[in-house]
Amino acid sequence: MVKLSSKTLSLLKDDIISILYENNLKPLLTKEIASELRRDKEFTKTLLNELKQQGILAEVKKNNKGKNYIKRIRWIIKPELIKNMKNEL
Repeated sequence: MVKLSSKTLSLLKDDIISILYENNLKPLLTKEIASELRRDKEFTKTLLNELKQQGILAEVKKNNKGKNYIKRIRWIIKPELIKNMKNEL
């Protein structure tokens, strides 16, 4: 596997945030984000987990009916950050 620079990783993380923001703030599956990035799911999941640890993203582990997902995770930008983004614009 090719070692990516920290600048490239940072740009990919920025792309993930913009993908989530542009999709009407709707929680997206890891698979959907990976297909938009044109990267594999495992690599995308590591980037998503890093963003979660930084406090930027949150996991959604329940569906609309309140049932827990068994294997899936949806991702969304934390609401506090969305408010800050809108205030800056």
